[in-house]
Amino acid sequence: MSYNKEIDDFAYLMTIEEFVESCDCGGFIDYDGYGYACKDGKSDESIVISPSRRRLIPKDATHIAWYNR
Repeated sequence: MSYNKEIDDFAYLMTIEEFVESCDCGGFIDYDGYGYACKDGKSDESIVISPSRRRLIPKDATHIAWYNR
């Protein structure tokens, strides 16, 4: 993964665990928005992460930068 983009101030940053739990309980659905995987304060925008595609979260990612619709 290429974590090289600064995370926007308006993104909601959450841990992978928080994101997955929110998706599992229905707190986030695809219509709500999208996110990018993050590590060390940078994001990788090559893969869009949505609740239904959370299986694509890279193993080395620590956070998700979430963008509400």
